[in-house]
Amino acid sequence: MYSIIINSLIRVIRCTLLLQIRLSAQRLKGEPHATYYNITTKLNALSKDAAKRAAQIERLIANYEAALKTATQDMADKYKAQIEQLKAKHAKTEAALKTAAQDLEAKYEARLKQLEAKHAKTEAAYLKKLEAAAELAEYHYQSAKETDRQIKTLLTQLGLSAEQILKLTEVNSVLQRQVKRNHEEIEAFQSLHAFQAYSPLMTLEGHTKAILSVAFSSDGRYALSGSADHTLKLWGLSSRRVLRTFQGHNRYVMSVAFSPDGRYALSGAMDKTLKLWDVSNGQALRTFQGHRDYVMSVAFSPDGRYALSGSADHTLKLWDVFSGQHVRTFQGHSGFVMSVAFSPDGRYALSGSLDKTLKLWDVSNGQALRTFSGHTSAVYSVAFSPDGRYALSGSGDQTFKLWDMSSWLLQLLAE
Repeated sequence: MYSIIINSLIRVIRCTLLLQIRLSAQRLKGEPHATYYNITTKLNALSKDAAKRAAQIERLIANYEAALKTATQDMADKYKAQIEQLKAKHAKTEAALKTAAQDLEAKYEARLKQLEAKHAKTEAAYLKKLEAAAELAEYHYQSAKETDRQIKTLLTQLGLSAEQILKLTEVNSVLQRQVKRNHEEIEAFQSLHAFQAYSPLMTLEGHTKAILSVAFSSDGRYALSGSADHTLKLWGLSSRRVLRTFQGHNRYVMSVAFSPDGRYALSGAMDKTLKLWDVSNGQALRTFQGHRDYVMSVAFSPDGRYALSGSADHTLKLWDVFSGQHVRTFQGHSGFVMSVAFSPDGRYALSGSLDKTLKLWDVSNGQALRTFSGHTSAVYSVAFSPDGRYALSGSGDQTFKLWDMSSWLLQLLAE
């Protein structure tokens, strides 16, 4: 390619020289003293100048070729080094992914083995129970047969006629068949119970993130759920479908509750608010604002007039459901209030906290009546018994405790 360029340049220079010679010849025609020597001298000078320029061009082209070759080699070395770096990085990433996949596979295999062992143990326990039930049924059946034999012997000794004995035998056979059917029904029920213990009656799907709280309506026909997808959903248990979605919170819905008459729903969320909902149409009737941190738990009073909330701001608050007014604040916990509950008569409230305690409160004035200590970790859930005499608490220490409320309440009444 470079030789073609050089030849082209030389041809251009030659043409230029010929043109200059012609011009010089034309000028010499007009000069009387022009000689051949003068023309030869000019031609030699022009030839030397052309050769000199051609040599310069060749040197320039040689320098350009050397520089281009060096630059090309440098660029090739640079890209080769980058390619090697990328290969090393890819190999490292591939090795890390392979190790992570192997670790994950080993983890799930170990978990699967644990679950299989637990299932086998549980299955063996239930089979043992069923075998014991079957042995009991067989024992009763054999006892019935022996009783039938003894009755026949006794009737014979009493001198009853063959016809009378036959009738009594037929009646006894009917009774034995009935007893056998009853035992078979018991065994079938036990088998069904053993199966249902590990098989849910239904699975309802509709939320797009974790479900954090659920509640039954008072008539048991509906269920309410609160989710990390910021919504509540109303479910028809007979139809097994979502009847309504409640939208309005902008953070996780941590707790939900039905009003005693089932007409309203209450929710508490990480957006620091409570909301009152009309169950019939899914509309938010009221928003309760006042907590300075997440609302972790909500509850309706037994008469449905008040709402109670527990918050990460370490307080409980009592609200008038229909006016939306804040009634009072309960202060005393030193950690998140994770769970709240009303006593069956609505006069007292119970709370569980991350400070590892339960507290019993007087709803009428917000005073803490009693602090229950005993858990070694956070108290996540509390509940009153239906008669209000006892309370339950569930904790992060992997225990739940039963507390006697009646003695403390009687003591308070006496005071």
